[in-house]
Amino acid sequence: PGAYTEALSGGVRGLRVAYSPSLGGQVAVRPAVAGAVRRAVERLAGLGAYVTEADPDFTDPVDAFHTLWFSGAARVVQHLRAGQRELLDPGLREIVAAGARYSALDYLAAVDVRMELGRRMGVFHQEYDLLVTPTLPVTAFEAGVEVPKGAGYRRWTGWTPFTYPFNLTQQPAGTVPVGVDGDGLPVGVQIVAARHRDDLVLRAAHALYAAGAGTPAG
Repeated sequence: PGAYTEALSGGVRGLRVAYSPSLGGQVAVRPAVAGAVRRAVERLAGLGAYVTEADPDFTDPVDAFHTLWFSGAARVVQHLRAGQRELLDPGLREIVAAGARYSALDYLAAVDVRMELGRRMGVFHQEYDLLVTPTLPVTAFEAGVEVPKGAGYRRWTGWTPFTYPFNLTQQPAGTVPVGVDGDGLPVGVQIVAARHRDDLVLRAAHALYAAGAGTPAG
């Protein structure tokens, strides 16, 4: 369709925006994150978007995502010798080993989940141009670990529940910084559009950025 930069100045006036603060209660979001994201959504409304609080119709697809991601990782490193594999990050070695154990039936079952999720989001975007969520439910934690201490989960998907579903559906998504928490750590808002509507993601992201979404309202 041409350069997407040409769409940046289109703004969000008239766009139908679904705001999902927690994917229907499936995600526990830190209050500081939730507050910053809500203020950003209010800015979108102030810029002329029609904002409705609404959740997409799906449950957490993490098991299917793990099957596809882990088996994909196993395939990517398949050419490495045993000594080379020992040089991989420990977390990567773990998921590679898990991915190598999946059967073709396991993989195809995960593909079925992926296809159904894509279908549901296709229906969702017939009603809404954009879906807006927090990018992450938490702010940054210490470097060198895969998950925050005491988090209760082992893999990074535990703290990215808003983002990996749209890797599965192959939808365009972007994140915009919209403030900081009490410790000065950044908070982001995620903007998701239907497949092939990258222009809408960029328009909304640019509108938020231009409106100073990362600064306090008022």
